[in-house]
Amino acid sequence: MKVVKFGGSSLAAGNSVDKALNIVKNDPERKVIVVSAPGKRTSDDIKVTDLLITYAYTSLRSNNYQDIVNKIYSATN
Repeated sequence: MKVVKFGGSSLAAGNSVDKALNIVKNDPERKVIVVSAPGKRTSDDIKVTDLLITYAYTSLRSNNYQDIVNKIYSATN
C-alpha cells in the first residue's frame, strides 16, 4: 500500500486536480490520499491548518466552536 500526499499547488486548479487523480488511478498500490489545507496567502492571513487544530481542541473540550468554524469557512473562500 502506498500513501500519497498532494499540497496546495497540486490542487490549485481543475487541471492540477485531474493530474493528481491520474497519478492515483494509474497505480493500484496508492490506496490512501492525503491533501493539505491551504497555507497563508497574505502576511495577515491565518493558516487553515492552525484553525483546524484549534477546532479540534475546542470541540474536544465541548466548548462553543462555531466561531472557529466560521473562520475556517471564511479562510477557504
